[in-house]
Amino acid sequence: MVTCAHVIQQVVGPTAGSGPGEARIALDHPGSLSGEVSYASVLPGGWAPPDEGRADVAVLGLEAPAPADCAPARLRPCGPARGRDVRLFGQSTAEPPGLWVTSRLVGAGGLSPDWVQLDGSGLGGAWVLGGFSGAGVVDGHGDVIGIVVAALRDETARIAWMIPVEALVRYCPLLTDAVTAELPPAPAWPAGSSRELTTALVRIPSMRDPQRRERVLRDTGEDFFDLVERSSVLLEDVRGIVEVCLQYADGIDRLAAALRWYERGSLPMREFERVLRRLRGEPEPAS
Repeated sequence: MVTCAHVIQQVVGPTAGSGPGEARIALDHPGSLSGEVSYASVLPGGWAPPDEGRADVAVLGLEAPAPADCAPARLRPCGPARGRDVRLFGQSTAEPPGLWVTSRLVGAGGLSPDWVQLDGSGLGGAWVLGGFSGAGVVDGHGDVIGIVVAALRDETARIAWMIPVEALVRYCPLLTDAVTAELPPAPAWPAGSSRELTTALVRIPSMRDPQRRERVLRDTGEDFFDLVERSSVLLEDVRGIVEVCLQYADGIDRLAAALRWYERGSLPMREFERVLRRLRGEPEPAS
């Protein structure tokens, strides 16, 4: 079972070192007719508490099998996140029986470069409440592609965020074997995309600074960091980063999300976003 580390911290109290240790955590099963309660503890290697807006993942192991009428959910990488409809089931103190919520994935954003924004505006129905943290976000195939991590306090805005499965696995690699499908194939980019993206990126201050560039690449993902062939020449180094990111369905999205963390809407960052939209054939946002 995977959930948010801050949920476990709320149950067992402040933790230190490697986490809550052998703390025993009671779990109910809203989808089961048995009424059974299970007990679990955090697995070794399954603790990644929140750290400056990053991580916030806990992986639990059950002491005994779940009720027979509770089939385990499938984990699948989220992949491209724009414009996809999803749903999630969460419980809060305000609505003990739990609620289904429908939402749409908007793209990377929020307080962490790992997060993906959930937007419920215009969809109607229930929305994410306090207590939904850790709820699985389910796509049209019935697979869990992320877990809810936070929501705006203003419920009328209907904005929340999830940690996608790709990030869950990066922070807790023991989940790797539970992921049952590969990422979708990388999108086809127009000819010359690598050159245009590189040209726009080298104008961004965070990419021009070597130390900041290292941090951006690590925030994009350790898997990317290990694959990029590095160069002491700015243009060549950035081109190497772009070419690796273009090989993955969500590579450029992850790079852009990491940059937003540092740039906060700088003029060069906005120009990079415009280039990205043009290459994808997306319309400019209304002013």
